[in-house]
Amino acid sequence: MSQYFATFPAGTYEIIAKHLKGFKLDELKLNEHDDSSVVFQSSLSVERLIELRYFTNIYLVIDKINGTSKKAFKGKYYRLMLLKDGTPQPLSQNERSKLEARIHNEFGLEANAHLSKNDFYLIERTSGKQLFTLRLPRAKFKREKLVAGELRPELAHILCLAAGLKSKYTVIDVFAGYGSIPFEAVRGFGCKQVLAVDIQKLSNRHEHNLIKWFEGNASKLDFLPQSSVDRVITDPPWGIYDSKIDDLSALYAESVKEMVRILKPDGVAVVLSGFSEANQLFEANQLKIIGKWRVLVSGKKATIYKLQKAK
Repeated sequence: MSQYFATFPAGTYEIIAKHLKGFKLDELKLNEHDDSSVVFQSSLSVERLIELRYFTNIYLVIDKINGTSKKAFKGKYYRLMLLKDGTPQPLSQNERSKLEARIHNEFGLEANAHLSKNDFYLIERTSGKQLFTLRLPRAKFKREKLVAGELRPELAHILCLAAGLKSKYTVIDVFAGYGSIPFEAVRGFGCKQVLAVDIQKLSNRHEHNLIKWFEGNASKLDFLPQSSVDRVITDPPWGIYDSKIDDLSALYAESVKEMVRILKPDGVAVVLSGFSEANQLFEANQLKIIGKWRVLVSGKKATIYKLQKAK
């Protein structure tokens, strides 16, 4: 088994750990983790690991490399960087010389930052422990160019995981924006009954034949019948970038009432929000908080709420 280091959106380990622990022990074994990264051993192919949708980046740990893992190398050139606290930094000349000699002797690669298809990272973790790694290629869907303000697919996937989303469920995003969550429900979970609501039609939103778009207000979903959806998964305004919204508390209160109305009796809502009053508004409107995770989104503090319709 090779050893890997992977990163994910800060604060979401508890959500993704359940999926990781679902692998057989001879396929994947967790070693250690912190708030935004995990070290694990795996016999799974590099191609399969790359496709795990909640990881931001995956790195092969060189100390544990085996013959099969050498297939991860692309071409004969490489570049070498230090990653400390998630930020690239310059390596000391002494450290660089040692690592370059090792890469040349063990793998026969040549240093060339411009032609490189192999990115080696010396990762310094918050514990002080260092890992010498090779960053694996990113899956195509993680390389797609995002519009400013669009939710990353990794985080959209984690929200769907938190909701316990299944392909048979009818799922809705009532603040859909560019449609990252509905799109991930289709691509990452195979859902076929996916609804998306937003007050405006954005030109770059995700269109798909399995996503049914509605132009409407989340606080007035009268075009949807009562008890008609299994899951609400959404990222409403936080009050940071939305100066046009006069009363965010009222928007939340009214939209929560509509979520309760359209959810089935055992329905679940997952809401990502940085709005400080969200907690009280959920509990006051028949949605019981059954899960809560503090996260960082683009450097901003937020919370993922898992809510269940009160019986």
